[in-house]
Amino acid sequence: MDSKAIENAQRVAARVTAEADGDAWKEHQWAVARFLSGSRTAVEEERWRKRLGEWRERIVTSLAVDAYAEVAESQDLLLSWLLTELRRGDDALGSLLALYPLPRPEPEPISASGTPTPETKGELAEFYFADVFIFVTDYLAAMIRRPLDGTSATWCPSWWEHPEAGARLSALWLAWEHLRHDAALGMTTWWIQHADPHLKVLMDPRQGPFAACSPEGHAREPLGPLPVEPYEPT
Repeated sequence: MDSKAIENAQRVAARVTAEADGDAWKEHQWAVARFLSGSRTAVEEERWRKRLGEWRERIVTSLAVDAYAEVAESQDLLLSWLLTELRRGDDALGSLLALYPLPRPEPEPISASGTPTPETKGELAEFYFADVFIFVTDYLAAMIRRPLDGTSATWCPSWWEHPEAGARLSALWLAWEHLRHDAALGMTTWWIQHADPHLKVLMDPRQGPFAACSPEGHAREPLGPLPVEPYEPT
């Protein structure tokens, strides 16, 4: 599977997760169920629609208690479903792009101060940043300044290649979008309770997910998953 397929699956998973608690859910449920069933049978499509409904209920429950790490885990689950279907055939990516076309760049309105207005940050009115990729590129990467010397901190430019990093950064994005509406303490809460602990783990040069990489590039052999033995109930 090429990087374009993975990138588009991540884009769709992030968008569907972000809108799972909104009015667009019914359209997403229909579109994603149709893709995951591979247009094989109506029974298979209905089975996926039911599974997606259960998936959405977990997200709604997690958002109600501000459990953003669990929301990120749900997003990773959806991503794994999308990637599995993309591996089935060469036409799967075309089917996904037909349901979720690539966004067309729009010229940004400029405010009187010469800076882009907040309304230009993506098509979603309820989100300032359309997805986690834009959030990391336009906000986090520009805001966070660290000596990336491999001793005190490190980073990987291809952060999305690391499942843990993708989950943590998605959680940071969703928390930021939620807390930005609290004009008094929202950003303080985000920095202290979300950004600081996540970034400490992410940028740890010895024990973090980027330990095998460097700011210059992604490692050819990144860290592997945790070893597990198959569980056999007695």
